[in-house]
Amino acid sequence: MSRVFTIARADARRAFRSRLVWGAIGLLGVLFLPSTGSSARPAVHPITEYLLILPADLRTFSLVVVAAVGYSAVVTERVTGTLRFVLGLPATRRDLVLGKLLSRVGIVVTALAVILVIANVLVYQGYGSPYLLPFWVMGGWMLAYVVVWSAVTVGYSAAFDSPYRTLGALVVTYVVFSFNFGVWSVVIRPLFALLFTGSLDPPSYDTLATAPLWLRVTERLNPLVDFWAAMRWSIEFVGPGTPTGGPLPQLLGSVVFLSFGLLPLVFGISRFERIDLGDAHAGSHIGEWIWRSLWRVRRAVTGSFSFPGALTQSSRIRRLAIADLRHTLQNWVVAGAVVVTVLLTGPALWGAIDASTVFTDTEVLTRIPLSFTLPVLVLGIAVGHNAIVGERTSGTSRFLLGLPVTRRELVVSKLLSRVSIVVATLLPLLLVAEALVVTRLGRPYPGAFLAWAGWTLLYAVVWTAMTVSCSAAVSSRYRSLAATVALYLVFARLWDELVLPAVAFVVTGQSAVDEFTQAANPPAWFQYADNLSPFVALETIQEALFEVTGYGTQQTTLDVSLFLYSVAALLLFVGGVVAIGTARFDRSDLR
Repeated sequence: MSRVFTIARADARRAFRSRLVWGAIGLLGVLFLPSTGSSARPAVHPITEYLLILPADLRTFSLVVVAAVGYSAVVTERVTGTLRFVLGLPATRRDLVLGKLLSRVGIVVTALAVILVIANVLVYQGYGSPYLLPFWVMGGWMLAYVVVWSAVTVGYSAAFDSPYRTLGALVVTYVVFSFNFGVWSVVIRPLFALLFTGSLDPPSYDTLATAPLWLRVTERLNPLVDFWAAMRWSIEFVGPGTPTGGPLPQLLGSVVFLSFGLLPLVFGISRFERIDLGDAHAGSHIGEWIWRSLWRVRRAVTGSFSFPGALTQSSRIRRLAIADLRHTLQNWVVAGAVVVTVLLTGPALWGAIDASTVFTDTEVLTRIPLSFTLPVLVLGIAVGHNAIVGERTSGTSRFLLGLPVTRRELVVSKLLSRVSIVVATLLPLLLVAEALVVTRLGRPYPGAFLAWAGWTLLYAVVWTAMTVSCSAAVSSRYRSLAATVALYLVFARLWDELVLPAVAFVVTGQSAVDEFTQAANPPAWFQYADNLSPFVALETIQEALFEVTGYGTQQTTLDVSLFLYSVAALLLFVGGVVAIGTARFDRSDLR
């Protein structure tokens, strides 16, 4: 046991020096605490409701820290070659994994505990009482939540031979079980319904206690359902509130939840103890097969593999783009991102596109783009974050720039190839969505299809251009990821909390913007300032597209001047980001 503690102490010291770890902890605070303080008011939420809202957000945000801290715990030692040195010391492979788990759990628990202490202070300021017992019952469950997910993450890190495969397995696991995505309700639950009832349509229920027995058992197989039910029951048990049901189902559910962390850890240790540390795996054979298929199609169409004519600037860019396409299609990160995109989009579309007594067909159609926003973010980051900086870190940029190409041509070719991959991935999903519209709503709605499909592709192109530009501007893939996440945070998540209040203070002398954000017709200056954000501009463009095609709703309007302004702001923003990335890459030292 002393060997485990020795490994844990040494690993914790190294992990605390990682900028990625500190960046993830800071990101958790930035994402979680601002909304926590603003909503901690009795007039907004009763305390019982508020104590359930806090973990609803925190369970997602905390996984960012868990992933950043744990995904490379064991696998990085294999990749860098330090694992053989560590195992040359008097320690077994199991000791190594357990030591890594202990150190990473300590880091995550410490970070989350600090965030919870600050949140408890905000509760005291907002409600006049800290509600220590119910708050820290919730806090204890959240600490158990990150411990379990840390065990899952470290188990995957021990089981796989690549950090990206570890991240991919973690993302897929979360997508399958999470409430935020429809995989469980669209795929798993109907399979059990078919087994027990002969129908793919499971019965609806108001609370889990009123559901049929087989459905209650099915839902309890989801560890995140067990976690949420047990935490809610515990908070209501200590008060305020009245718990629903007895303690036995919560106890059994807690066992399932803890097993959810234990099983991947045991699997990872078992697999890690059997592997040959000298194994090396090639790239994606599926990507190579796709590339060869595409190349055979091109040969059949053109009859030649070569590009006719002299090597003009456009032909050089085209050759670089095609070479990058082949390289990217063989990348496991991109292949995994495509799988995750399908997992995220498919169930979301299945749940969103359906005839409803609550929403009209027009309202259903206008909600389709929501099913693509998160998958596009994930796909764009995976495809674009390493586009150029990967060439720099691997040293291949010197070779490429030794050819008759400029740095600017390299950036343009990367943009073309990465945007092409994202668009090619989304096109089949867009057609699947339209097929669901035809089969479930009874009509094709071509105008609406042009609106939401065109907007989705525009959103994908804009976001991919941003990620590739960040990749060109920095010197490491972690900085590329950090710059990409920072762009998203500033212009999407923190725009209303940081930027708009500053603009309002300059114009009105007051930083409060609630009266403007909640107004049906906010002042023109506020609308134009708001649309400086590319994400707000994209929302304005989306509303305008639906209005122009005749599928507007009561919540959407068409302001031609604001629409044109949003288009111009979006183009200037994307052009500026690309120009900054290209300029920084032009001036960078590739040594």
